[in-house]
Amino acid sequence: MSKKVKLLIGLIVIVAAGYFGYNYIMTGGARDIQTEKSEFTTSATDVFSEFSNNSETATAKYLNKTVEISGKVTNVGENVITLDEKVSCQLQVAEKVAIGSQVNIKGRVTGYDDLLEELKLDQCLIVK
Repeated sequence: MSKKVKLLIGLIVIVAAGYFGYNYIMTGGARDIQTEKSEFTTSATDVFSEFSNNSETATAKYLNKTVEISGKVTNVGENVITLDEKVSCQLQVAEKVAIGSQVNIKGRVTGYDDLLEELKLDQCLIVK
């Protein structure tokens, strides 16, 4: 291999390591949402209202925070449920949930999708 190819490969490895390291640090690394205390407890309609009124302020308040959100299940997919048609929750473990049922979800806010007008959560679990 030529010197230029080795240098290019080394540069790609360094950039990739920096990117993944930065993301790991910014998201708090591996988290156990189940044992974390929720920083906010709210309803799906209230939290969505905050994001639709001022997404920058709401993002600063909720991003990467553990929250507990209550709402009516309006959609059920494979490991994903939607509350009040506005909060999408990626479940850690598949659970049977009936459309129309009221649930409390605990999860980490990953962001707000302006295009779909939907708040996204991951690492979610249903609070019993």
